[in-house]
Amino acid sequence: MEKSFPETIGSLCLTPDQVLLQLKYRYDVEVDHSHRPALRKIMERDDTPAKTLVLCVCEIVSRGHSLNVHSRSYTKTPKSAETKVETQFAVIQLTDGWYAIKAQLDEPLTAMLHKGRLAVGGKLIIHGAQLVGSQDACSPLEAPDSLMLKICANSTRRARWDTKLGFHRDPRPFLLPISCLYSNGGPVGCVDIIILRSYPIQWMERKSDGGVVFRSARAEEKEARRFNSHKQKAIEMLFAKVQAEFEKEEEGRIKPQRRRQTISKQDIENLQDGEELYEAVGDDPADLETHLNEQQLETLRVYRCSLMEKKQAELQDRYRRALEAEDNEKSCPKRDVTPVWRLCIADSRVQSSCVYLLNLWRPSSDLQSLLKEGCRFKVYNLVASDGKKRSSVETVQLTGTKKTQFQELQASQEWLSSHFQQRVSTNFVDLQNEEFKPLCGDVDLIGYVISVIDQQGSSPAFYLVDGKLNFVKVRCFCSLSQAGLEDVLKPRVLLALSNLQLRGQSIYPTPVVYAGDLTAFSTNPKEIHLQESLYQLKNLVQCQDNFFLTAEEKLAHIVKSDGMNSVCSPSLQPQTPVSATDRSQDSKTSVTFQKPVRSLGSFTPVSSNLPAATSSAEKDPKSLKRKRALDYLSRIPSPPPISPLGSVVSPCVNKTFNPPRRSGTPSTLKPVQTAAPKPADSLVEDEWVNDEELAMIDTQALHVGNLF
Repeated sequence: MEKSFPETIGSLCLTPDQVLLQLKYRYDVEVDHSHRPALRKIMERDDTPAKTLVLCVCEIVSRGHSLNVHSRSYTKTPKSAETKVETQFAVIQLTDGWYAIKAQLDEPLTAMLHKGRLAVGGKLIIHGAQLVGSQDACSPLEAPDSLMLKICANSTRRARWDTKLGFHRDPRPFLLPISCLYSNGGPVGCVDIIILRSYPIQWMERKSDGGVVFRSARAEEKEARRFNSHKQKAIEMLFAKVQAEFEKEEEGRIKPQRRRQTISKQDIENLQDGEELYEAVGDDPADLETHLNEQQLETLRVYRCSLMEKKQAELQDRYRRALEAEDNEKSCPKRDVTPVWRLCIADSRVQSSCVYLLNLWRPSSDLQSLLKEGCRFKVYNLVASDGKKRSSVETVQLTGTKKTQFQELQASQEWLSSHFQQRVSTNFVDLQNEEFKPLCGDVDLIGYVISVIDQQGSSPAFYLVDGKLNFVKVRCFCSLSQAGLEDVLKPRVLLALSNLQLRGQSIYPTPVVYAGDLTAFSTNPKEIHLQESLYQLKNLVQCQDNFFLTAEEKLAHIVKSDGMNSVCSPSLQPQTPVSATDRSQDSKTSVTFQKPVRSLGSFTPVSSNLPAATSSAEKDPKSLKRKRALDYLSRIPSPPPISPLGSVVSPCVNKTFNPPRRSGTPSTLKPVQTAAPKPADSLVEDEWVNDEELAMIDTQALHVGNLF
């Protein structure tokens, strides 16, 4: 106080009398009245440091290194450009007015310390602090140097100068806006949110190599069936191997012992033990069992059953040990699969267009029934992290923990109308509007599948059509087999798609939306708004004749126009009916639909004559790649015709040839072997040689022949 107000209370507080009075007051409070301050309770392990505390910065012990902090949701530094530096966080000393303790800061708080936003004399309100270092209870005056508090930026804020130090009167977490959270700021005490969109539950599998794969419910069921089938085959092979080894050992052990001995009838009557009867019967029991009485037969049966049970137990024990050995070798490792539920949320206290993702791991059925779209909640004990960038979604995402709690809040209809939009089936025409901005960047569509593009590829696409012949192209981020959509995505199927992503405004020639990890495909949706739209579209199509043929022709015209605009040879033409006779006479008249250069993969429209199922060779990646390359080469137009070259015959060639005089007799002359001139017929096949050049080449060949 004297440092802050030297003119007013200078030399009035730090006097011997005042110091002695303060010491006596503290003795009376702590000893006589047994009222311990907050830090003493925490250090003596009689209270938790996670409660809301108000402490004052009394000293800066270590400032740490200067850090590159990625704060809040507006960080624009790409991860690839970050430089990883070994950081040392700052350490300060905090006091509750009675005792002091060291506190370790995280990255955002260290950055604030360097910027001067944290200084000596300032007060901090803290929630969720952790006591690290020594685990033993100790007095504040005898605390080791390693004992300190660990505080995080998302649970720490500056307090008013006149706030009372110590435990706050409300020990619960204090409310914070989501926009001021840090992705690396640790736990979040409390936020006030409204649920905008609820996405289908995904399944995350951790691979043995450390990789992570997210799958939808349909893809997870397919992967689980594949894994169980593979595991069952491995178990059957292992059991057959163990059983074969066991039977081989039994045969080798029994054959030397089972020797048939000749015994008399009197000896048979004296046999009463099961083992003796079993050895006496041998491998051919039919002959000897006729001489046994009922008691001997029962004894023999009981012994055989016990012997069989003993063998079965030994076989099971061997199989169990072999199975444990296989698990240790990890030849067929178990799957590590965890369900995760994603919610798109917004801050209820701020009227903003910013939306965030909330991840809930292993959600219970009660929690799924509680969290509905359009409901407002206070959420306690979350963790902030840095998520991947999506359209209309900020990079900071929140994740639930085991301590996360939801408190439902009542919201009026007027407030909901300004903060929340109900799900609707988006009209195809609205996607052509550049000013159309759906909530969270997601749209729901109802339409018939009219064509599929690159069905076997890694990034397939398909066209949807509505009742008014408006088209939308849907691009997938993974193959149909990987997403488990081979049986769903078929031509002329009425599909309901939820959570399609609208990235940008690609509206030419048709609007384009993207099917991501959170997109749901269904032919029988449960949502009311999708059921109504599906019923209306089905009735509208039933009232139209040749709806699909008309849609095919219109789509073919659109794609053909798009190919012409991209200056390429359009191979997509409208389908025309061709009779079987015409098809047999001229195979070129059968119309096939192929993709333009700007599209990816082959264009496969609906047709009454569907192509035959592809063979296993056609599904081979090399064959598919070769086929696409040939399709691409077939669409490359021929080069323009080249004008004929003007041939000029040399005057020397037209002169009369005079043969040289021969010296000597004809018998002394040796014939000279010359290369035969190229026949004229072979030259005509070359389309780059014209008639004048052909005549010149023929004349030159004739003169060369006469030369010899």
